[in-house]
Amino acid sequence: MGARGCLTKTFLVLIAVATVMGCEDNTSLTKICPQPIPCTVDSNGTIITSNHSELYQKYQTGECQLGELRCDKDGDEYCHAPVGPVAETCDLKDNDCNGIVDNGFDKDNDGFASCNGDCDDFDPWIHPASPERCNNLDDNCNDQIDENVYKHCSSLPPGTPLGECRAGTSSCTMGRWNSCQGEVLPVPEICDGKDNDCNGLIDERQYNVCGATNVGVCELGDRVCTGNEQVCVEAIYPSGEVCDAADNDCDGLVDEGIYQPCSSACGTGIETCAAGLWVNCTAEEPVAELCDGIDNDCDGDVDEGCECVDGQVATCRNNIIDRTTGAIVNCGLGITMCDINGMWGPCYFFGAGPEMCNNWDDDCDGQVDGQTTTCGNPNTAGIGVCRLGDKTCTAGHWGACQGEVVPQAEICDHLDNDCDGDVDEGLNPHAKVDMIFAIDISGSMCGNINALVQGIGAYITDFAGTDHRFGIVTFPGTLTPRNPGIVRTLPPLLPAAHFQNVLSQITCNGGGWEPSYDVAHMLSNPSDPFNIGWRSDAYPYIIIIGDENAQTWSGLTQADIAPQMSSCGIGGCVPGDAIEIYVIGSSFAMSQWDQITYHDPMRFINISPADPQRYTQFFRNIFQNICI
Repeated sequence: MGARGCLTKTFLVLIAVATVMGCEDNTSLTKICPQPIPCTVDSNGTIITSNHSELYQKYQTGECQLGELRCDKDGDEYCHAPVGPVAETCDLKDNDCNGIVDNGFDKDNDGFASCNGDCDDFDPWIHPASPERCNNLDDNCNDQIDENVYKHCSSLPPGTPLGECRAGTSSCTMGRWNSCQGEVLPVPEICDGKDNDCNGLIDERQYNVCGATNVGVCELGDRVCTGNEQVCVEAIYPSGEVCDAADNDCDGLVDEGIYQPCSSACGTGIETCAAGLWVNCTAEEPVAELCDGIDNDCDGDVDEGCECVDGQVATCRNNIIDRTTGAIVNCGLGITMCDINGMWGPCYFFGAGPEMCNNWDDDCDGQVDGQTTTCGNPNTAGIGVCRLGDKTCTAGHWGACQGEVVPQAEICDHLDNDCDGDVDEGLNPHAKVDMIFAIDISGSMCGNINALVQGIGAYITDFAGTDHRFGIVTFPGTLTPRNPGIVRTLPPLLPAAHFQNVLSQITCNGGGWEPSYDVAHMLSNPSDPFNIGWRSDAYPYIIIIGDENAQTWSGLTQADIAPQMSSCGIGGCVPGDAIEIYVIGSSFAMSQWDQITYHDPMRFINISPADPQRYTQFFRNIFQNICI
């Protein structure tokens, strides 16, 4: 059939493969590889390309990936590089391709496993999204414990009116709440238009809260607001105890410690007050005279009619008899005894004693007197320059003290001339001073004024008879005419004795709004608006006394007053001198006088407690011992 027959066979290959293979033409057919499409392989090795297959869908989940359908060199199809499921591990991936990341590793089912930040996978309350709590644990797994955990706190009972009070904030440390910070608690009410004590009332009258005490005749008063000042009203304060069956000084004791002189024919004594009556006079009463060395009948004669008292023993030196030999002994000490008739018996030798300066051979050494001893004041000897001396006894009389160094007036020589243990003390450059006490006499001072008057009075007593002068300015003064203070001493500078008379009349009868700054400014003003008349040879001292904040009628500040104080232009000051300024006030006002008192805390004393002795000591410390 030739070539045609071969063509026939080629055509017939479409119908029967056997026919093709029967052809004598040895030419092979070429396999055609399909286009690459996604694929996977099941457990039997079957290639799956249908996206409807469950396995096909799984290979598109998690870390699984479909492969790519390809042909090998023989033209056989295979699925290239599919990534199948593996056992799940905790790596923030869906390794087993079940649609759940790290399934089986979130032990406490809180949505977080240890590999994605859960620092305690057994506690559902601990994971990165958990809020931090005060429990000493790292709740949000940020390697910090109890950070930025706060709560509101208050020590006030529930329902307390708010007023000026405010809740505070407490932070947490190691599972414990720290102390409450920033809390505003109730404070005593003051006159400021606010509810300071947080009781729902503003500037209310406070009953039985001021004054001294409710003991004895004293009564507590009420604190009321007058303008911007608190005033204690209706209080009864302690006074000196008197013999009246009442507790005048309000210490819980009646008529205690009250004594007065009393007398009898025998002398004077002391009697005591009890229940308002004077009793128990200690003066001795007369009795019948006895031979006992006492004026028993208090007639001025002792043992009249008696030479001595029976059994009485006395020393003697005249006609001393040796009991053994009966011989007279002219040395040593004898003893004589009063007999039943009130007469002295013989003088018998008792023995030798230490030699005395009495023109007698006391120690029986054959020599009379001649001894030497130290002399002088043993209380000052060895202190400073003071030394003991020596003296010698001759014929019963001590000679003059030789070599003694006694105290002398202190001079500036670096020695303790007056032998009191201090060197060059008392040499104050201010040998003459003018001292003004500027005293707040407003109602709030009633609890302090008596103690101040007593304390100042005791201090001023030290200067009786000296050239120092003292004066008093009280404030507030008058608004019309405008005068911040009033000079109470006339003339303004008085000797100590006359000053005491004015001081004793000072009381707390002034008004409110005390212009302490204005008074300080006027006292230090070189133009002397108060007409104090500072002496040109005396150094000026100013003591401001009050219990309120520093106040002014003229808008003054410390900056207005301090230059006048530090550059003294009054009295006996010379260029470079500063006024001696001191302040007695409430502790809360200390900073308001700091510039004026040269930033020296020793120039400010707290007015409380009201203690006369404390005030006196403060004043006494004002004069500094300086030797120049």
